[in-house]
Amino acid sequence: MQSNPDLRAVLGEVLSAERKDGLSNQVLRITAQKGVFFLRIGQAGSEALVDRFAESHNLQLAADLGVAVPPVFMDPDSGLLLTRALETRLAGKTDFPDKLGQELARLHKSKLRFEGEINPHKTYAALRKRISEALDSYPEMSLSKDVSAIVPKLDRLMADVGVQNQPVLVPSHGDLSEGNCLLANNRLWLIDWEFSGMADPCWDLAYAIQEIGFDADDERRFLNAYESGQHRNIDRAALEVMKARCDAISALWAVVQLIDRRDPATFGPFALERAARALKQKPV
Repeated sequence: MQSNPDLRAVLGEVLSAERKDGLSNQVLRITAQKGVFFLRIGQAGSEALVDRFAESHNLQLAADLGVAVPPVFMDPDSGLLLTRALETRLAGKTDFPDKLGQELARLHKSKLRFEGEINPHKTYAALRKRISEALDSYPEMSLSKDVSAIVPKLDRLMADVGVQNQPVLVPSHGDLSEGNCLLANNRLWLIDWEFSGMADPCWDLAYAIQEIGFDADDERRFLNAYESGQHRNIDRAALEVMKARCDAISALWAVVQLIDRRDPATFGPFALERAARALKQKPV
């Protein structure tokens, strides 16, 4: 922060900084002279997977639409992103599936033109290439037996589900975990747009269902709210296939984190759980 005068000007004097949980990036809650903020510091090495300039473009469009928390400072070169802190409501989220379905329908039908494209097979191939190159370049690097065993199974799964028919692409968040959904000020906000882009609408739907862990009733409410907002029905068969793709990609993403020597106690089980669910969704 000291080396960035523009950021210091937005914050004023920093009174305290508290590190918060973040799976991919470092996140600080900052109390400063000019308010309370969250500062996202991009993970070192994330440049291979994240286009920060596309993220900045997409985030600003989503904020203008009213589905994203507006940024008060962005620096794509460094990966810094500052937003004002919102008072979030963590308890009593009985209406969460409905609100998420409504907001996602609003985003998908907005006709915004995001930069970048979320193509599951290209995303999987890019992750797979990173793993292969790392293991080839560093023979001393190894993965656990369990993790190593899931990779060829996921390869067969992705080949088995095939390339999807070309859908009409819509502006998509791309990473709808529960941690990226904030219930604040009596409405839902979506945060963390670093994997956003144009995508098959089933991507956001499937990813949200899988990563948030909706049960059958929550999934029904979520999809009903989405369909009501979109005024059209979802192809349920295509959605089920996309669930398998989402879990396969999430599993491989976790393997990349292990390759990057991040916490095996976190990312090992994450990879195995997502792989097991993907393979159960579409057995190989």
